[in-house]
This record gives sequence, structure tokens and C-alpha cells, in this order.
Amino acid sequence: MGAFIKLKRLMGIELACLELRTLIRLSGLNVSNIECGDGWAKVNTSDGLEQLLSVINRAALVKEITINGVKYKPTLIKAVLSSVRKDSPHLNPLHALLMINLTGVTEGPIIDPFVGVGTIPKIAEELGIRAIGCDIKSVSDLICNALMMPIRPHSIKAIVTDPPFNRVFRTESRLSSLYIKFLESAIELLAKGGSIVMTLPSYLLDVVIDEAASLNLNAYCIGVDHVHGALSRFILCLSKDDN
Repeated sequence: MGAFIKLKRLMGIELACLELRTLIRLSGLNVSNIECGDGWAKVNTSDGLEQLLSVINRAALVKEITINGVKYKPTLIKAVLSSVRKDSPHLNPLHALLMINLTGVTEGPIIDPFVGVGTIPKIAEELGIRAIGCDIKSVSDLICNALMMPIRPHSIKAIVTDPPFNRVFRTESRLSSLYIKFLESAIELLAKGGSIVMTLPSYLLDVVIDEAASLNLNAYCIGVDHVHGALSRFILCLSKDDN
């Protein structure tokens, strides 16, 4: 069975293709061929329609899929949007779903140490993934400092988070220090092969990637989010070396 898939260009070509390939791998779908380009993908599978649609349903960056001339659209995002806050400045739930998918985690645990109103854990729950929210505010599951999280070392499969970007820390130097110290703390919590998927301001991208490299964290995806005007942020994916 062949399927033609329209992909959202949000965050760039690479992230849409990576998300699709990751979800197909996690599902165990029997796929003979995947082609992927700017805004499109083609998938050939020997599995049935229901199995393929269950994969597509979870994807944040799939617009629709056409099989034998019939169009289908993902439905999960509608449920997700109804369960979380969508107003600014909260994290876009579409981005949160994408970030969780990019970790490749199916069960958890995952943690969001800058949880805010809880968008990431709430969406993780929709996916059946065990998630922990942590913040200095009492709205979270745990009241804690993101730089000294009370979590057992090497016990977390993924950290998915949206740290402050000039809402709390007003100077670039202090914000840079926050991100560096966060990475130093986070790597101790990750299990082997664990990942960090995070947002960050564009002007801190090089600083964070350099720090990640010094900690033997490998960048496996980068995507840009044009918020408004000249403001842009990145989604950055980092993986912990298995060694």
C-alpha cells in the first residue's frame, strides 16, 4: 500500500521528516520504502490502513495523508488542543507534541524541569507516556530548582522542556548561564541513550551547542521557529552517548 503525505514546513524540512521516520520506527510498521522532501513524503507499507493511520495520527507535522485517492487528517492534535492552554506566551501545543515525538520515547519517564502551566506533561499523558513536571511554582508536580532536580541519576529517558527566554532573565549573560548550568545538571539524570529536546533563543544556539559538545551530548536535530517579527527560537535535540 502506497501513501502520499503532506508535511507542515513548520520548523524546517528535516524535523518533519525526522518526526515521521521516528514514529514509523517506534510503531514497528512494516515499511519497504520512505521518500521525504520539502512538504511531502511517500511511504510504502505492507501493513493495513488502520496501522498506518495510527502512526500518522500522532504526528505534529503531518497535514494529511492520501491513500488510494482518499484523504485522511490526523485527529490527535484536536484532543491535545482542547486539553492545554494555547494563549501566548505558553508553549505552542503543536511544538510540544513535536518535541515529545522527536525523543523517540514511548513509555517514559520523561521530565520537564521548566514545566510552567504543564503543557508538555499533559500532552505526554495523552500519548500514554509517564511524565513529571518540575518548577519553582506550586502548579507543577514537583517544586524544585531545574539546576538541582531531586531525581535519581541516570533514571530519565528524556528531558523535554521550554526554558525561560527573556521572560524571567533580562540579560543575555544570565540567560546563557542558566542554559549552561541546566545542561550540566540534566546530563546526570539521563539514562544511557537518553535525550534532551528543548527550545532556546536563536542568539544562544551556538553557546548551547558548544556546551553540549563539551558534555558529549550529540545534536541530532535543529529546527527554527519564527515566533513573530525578528524573534525566532530553535528546537534543539541532544542525545547522550551510550558509552
